[in-house]
Amino acid sequence: MLLFAGRLSVSQVLDSRLLLERGLTPILGATGRERSSPLRLGALLAASFLLAFAMVACGEAEAPSPTATPTAQLTPLASPTVTPAGPSPTPAPTAVPNVCATNPSPVNPADPSIIVRSPEPGTVATSPLRITGLARVFEAQFNVTLYGELGGVIAETTGMTEQGQVLSPFEVELTFAVGRGQPACLWVYDLSAKDGSRMDVVQVPIALAPPAQPTPSVTSTPAPTSTPSE
Repeated sequence: MLLFAGRLSVSQVLDSRLLLERGLTPILGATGRERSSPLRLGALLAASFLLAFAMVACGEAEAPSPTATPTAQLTPLASPTVTPAGPSPTPAPTAVPNVCATNPSPVNPADPSIIVRSPEPGTVATSPLRITGLARVFEAQFNVTLYGELGGVIAETTGMTEQGQVLSPFEVELTFAVGRGQPACLWVYDLSAKDGSRMDVVQVPIALAPPAQPTPSVTSTPAPTSTPSE
């Protein structure tokens, strides 16, 4: 800003322009001589300092922040699944050889007169053999025969039903003796009232087992106690 105290000459204007280029504002006194204001010079220095500080601050603000290095994340390994062992499979029962001879007079499948509930085919039996079922027989009496593997008779007996002319339950025990295990054939049948022949025969293939041998007990004899001599 120029302060005029009178008329300005060309040299004064040039001097004032030079001061403006140097950052000084000329002040023209009454004599027409310009002079630099010390206060204005201090203000310019303060402004230059603030401008430099602002530029440094902006430079720091615009400086790119360091790129964060991604941290590798560890994925936990899945623990192996332990499958519990299942129960051991039940071994299939050993098939019992069928040593039954040809059935001379089978029952009528549509209307059987004798039905054997037990033993079932393939049963391994020990003495006494329990036999149950239903029967419709003459005079409520039926017969039971146990044949060995060679066809010989091992044991036989008779049984009674609760009624004679209708299917009625029965139960009988057959005692037998064998020295070793062997296949056998159980016959349950009725006898003909005319000629005594076997009729309505039911055959059950089974296996016979000898009785279990008792385990001998071991009795410990106490050691004799010695009496000290006097």
